[in-house]
Amino acid sequence: MNIKKCLFFALSAFAASALFAEIKLPRVFSDDMVFQRQKPVKIWGTAEPGADVKVEFAGNSGSAKAGKDGKWSLFLGAMEASAEPREMRISENGKPAKTVKNILVGEVWILGGQSNMEMQYSWRNLKPDGNPLIRYFANSSPVLSETPLSDTSASSGWRRAEGDDLRKFSMVGYGFAQRLARDLGIPVGLVFTARGGTAMETWIPFGAMDGSEYLKSRREEYFKSLPAWKNGGYEKAAKAHREKMAKHKAAVEKAKKENKRPPSMPWGETVAPVPETPFFALRTPAIHWNGKVAPLAGYSARGFLWYQGESNAGNSRDLFVETFKILVDSWRDAWKDQSMPWISVELASYAYGKDWGAVREAQRAAAASVGNSYIASSADTGEDKDIHPADKGPISERLERIAMRRVYGAKDVADRSPEFSGAEFKKGGALAKFGSFRGKLEGRGEPRGFELKIGGKWVAAKPEIRGRSSVWVASPDGAAEPEGVRYLWKSWAKPDAWLYTSDGLPAFGFSKE
Repeated sequence: MNIKKCLFFALSAFAASALFAEIKLPRVFSDDMVFQRQKPVKIWGTAEPGADVKVEFAGNSGSAKAGKDGKWSLFLGAMEASAEPREMRISENGKPAKTVKNILVGEVWILGGQSNMEMQYSWRNLKPDGNPLIRYFANSSPVLSETPLSDTSASSGWRRAEGDDLRKFSMVGYGFAQRLARDLGIPVGLVFTARGGTAMETWIPFGAMDGSEYLKSRREEYFKSLPAWKNGGYEKAAKAHREKMAKHKAAVEKAKKENKRPPSMPWGETVAPVPETPFFALRTPAIHWNGKVAPLAGYSARGFLWYQGESNAGNSRDLFVETFKILVDSWRDAWKDQSMPWISVELASYAYGKDWGAVREAQRAAAASVGNSYIASSADTGEDKDIHPADKGPISERLERIAMRRVYGAKDVADRSPEFSGAEFKKGGALAKFGSFRGKLEGRGEPRGFELKIGGKWVAAKPEIRGRSSVWVASPDGAAEPEGVRYLWKSWAKPDAWLYTSDGLPAFGFSKE
C-alpha cells in the first residue's frame, strides 16, 4: 500500500472516530455513587444520535435509543439495599462504552437551602467520625445560569465519608445520614445543592413562577434588564465595584497606620457583580436552580431536607408561604413525584435576627401548606453572635426522627414538637394548649419563656404545666385578664427555651392575641 492510500485510510479512521459520540454521563453518575433503593432508578446522558444504549447493574438492565440530539434516558428496576460495591456498565451499539465503579444501594436525600445547610465541619475546625455506608455528592461551587444546565460544575462529584473529605460535608446533612445509616443499617447518599445567603426565589424555575404575582414581576424585571447588562452594563458595574473596593482597602490601611478604627462595609456591598444577572445574585430568581439543581433533577431519591429562611425574613407571612409552596411543588415536579417527603428546619436562635419569632411561624405555616411536609424545631439551638451556630447535632437528630417516623414508618419514634393549639384568657392569666405530640409536657429548669399582653404591653409571666398538654401562664399581679399570650417570640430565644416533651423535643414558639 502506497503512502497516499495509508494517509487516506488513516484520515478516514480519524474522521469516523470523530463522528462517533462517546457516551457521556452527568457527574452525579460517577464512582462511589449511591442508588435509591425500592424505587426505579433513572439514568440519563448523551451518546451518538440514534445509538442503542444499554445499562446493566447487579443483574438489572435498561435500554434506550438516543434521540437526534444524542440525549437518552432509561430506568433500572427497583432494587433492595446493598452495601456491596458494584459496577454499572454502559454499552453503545453493543460495544462497552462506560463503567461506573463502587456503587452502593440505599437511601438518598437531597440537601437544599442556604448557609446553615451549607455549613461544613471545616468552618469550626471539626472532624467527625467516618462511615463506610455514607456517600456525599459535593456540589458546592456557585454556578449561576440564565437557562437550565445539563451538568453540575467540574469540581462536583461523589465523596466517601472518610479522611479529609469529611470536613467539607454539610454538618446538618451528615449528622442526619449518620443516624439514618445506624437506624436502618443500610447505605445513605446525600446530594448537596445549597448556597449561603440565597433566597427561595433563586431556587425556583422560571416556568413555575406563573402562580405568583410577586415571582412573575421578579422574572419580568430580570429579563427586561438583562440585555443592557449583557451589552456593557456588567463591565461598567464590575469596574465600579473594583474601584470601590480599592478605595475601601486604602481607607482601611490608612486607618490602621493612624491607629484608628478601620471603616466597615456592609457584607452585601463587598459582593462583586456577576455576568449572569444585573441584580444581587443570591436573590435573583431561578439562576441557582438553573445552575445547581436542574442538572440533578430526576436523580432517584427518597426526599428533600431544606434549611433556609434567613434571606426571606423580610417577606410577609403570606408571601413566605406562597413562595415556599411554589418552591416545593416545582422541585417535586422536576423529580416527577409529588409525594416526595420534604422536611424543613426552623431558624435557630440569633441575637441579631429581625423578628425571627414571626419568621419561624411563617416557616411552620409554609411547611403545613403542602402535603407530606414537616418541620423540625430549633429555636433552642444557636449562638447569639454567630448566624452559623455549631450546635447542629440536635437539628440533625430531629430531622432523622421525622424521617424515621413519617417516611420509614417507625411508630416507636417520637418526632413531633408541641404546637400551640389555642388559649383561654381568664382573670389572673391564660391557659395555653398544645397538641400534635406524643408523651407529655415537661419544663427544664426555672419556668420561663412565656409572656402575657396586659394593658397593651408584653410582660414576662411565670408558666406552670397543667395536665399533659397545657400551660397556665399567670399574670404578674395575679388578677389581670391578659389580652394575649406568647412563648419564645423573639430572635434570640435559646436562653428562654423551657417547654419540652417527655421525649425531649422542644415546643414551638407562638404568639396569640
